[in-house]
Amino acid sequence: MPRFAPASIVGRRACLILSLVILSGSGLVCRADEPAGATGAIDPEAIKNLEAAYPAAAAGKTRHVILLPSKERDEEDDVKVEIIAGRTIDTDGVNTYRFGGEFRQRDIPGWGFSYFEVDALGAPLSTRIAPAPGTPTVKAFAPGPRMLVRYNSRLPLVVYAPEGVEVRSRVWRAEGEPVPAAVR
Repeated sequence: MPRFAPASIVGRRACLILSLVILSGSGLVCRADEPAGATGAIDPEAIKNLEAAYPAAAAGKTRHVILLPSKERDEEDDVKVEIIAGRTIDTDGVNTYRFGGEFRQRDIPGWGFSYFEVDALGAPLSTRIAPAPGTPTVKAFAPGPRMLVRYNSRLPLVVYAPEGVEVRSRVWRAEGEPVPAAVR
């Protein structure tokens, strides 16, 4: 059975997307333990591309930029970046909260680059567990739409979101050699 980290359902789904096939008895490990941009040098080409190609944010929007550490081209094939839009809200500390919404990919005419837009998030959705009386509120990040994209350290990941929406990212890495699928 494949092993996954983190052990959340969302992490498992994203890892399955990365592996593309269900492998039995393999040593596949998918990690999401390093935030995007955490370590390593940033490719100067990515900064140059950001300044030249990506437009400023429109009124009521914010431009979020993710610069990825440089990697060799063959290393980037086994890595993906998860982009998560959401908001930090007051929660009861018991229920799980999330927002609806959608990412859209847009091309920059004449450049061959693309950027992402996220919709307004609306009201949060939550599970309906009754907290104990007097439970204090807790500030927590409630995720909204997510997108798994190709790792490319030569281009910035640019997301335009409504003001007040946070954009977070994490890097997913597939480990081990691909195992052939059984033919049946």
